[in-house]
Amino acid sequence: MSALPAVGELRVRAIIEAPVDTPDDSGAMTRTYAPLANVWAHVTALTGEAHFVAARQEQSLTHLVRMRWRADVTSEMRLVVGSRKLLIHSVYDPDERRRLLMCRCEEIKS
Repeated sequence: MSALPAVGELRVRAIIEAPVDTPDDSGAMTRTYAPLANVWAHVTALTGEAHFVAARQEQSLTHLVRMRWRADVTSEMRLVVGSRKLLIHSVYDPDERRRLLMCRCEEIKS
């Protein structure tokens, strides 16, 4: 996995979104996301689980997303792939050579 991706391997278009926190009328913060960049990525499904949250069942899917290295991606951001929204949990450079970026993400389906 440390080698550069082969031509055509990064074939999924993803949008990196950064969080924007704005105060509302009651003084609480409202989080929205603003597009930061469009990237080509490779998305691999890892695990799927079903669990109850607030008395209803939700499915949690985890994905590993590979893209070319970027210095501005953090674990507070999210990726949008088609109609799916992937919350980024961790970001790392697998061989520390600034060629690839791996993002471990979670997709919530209710």
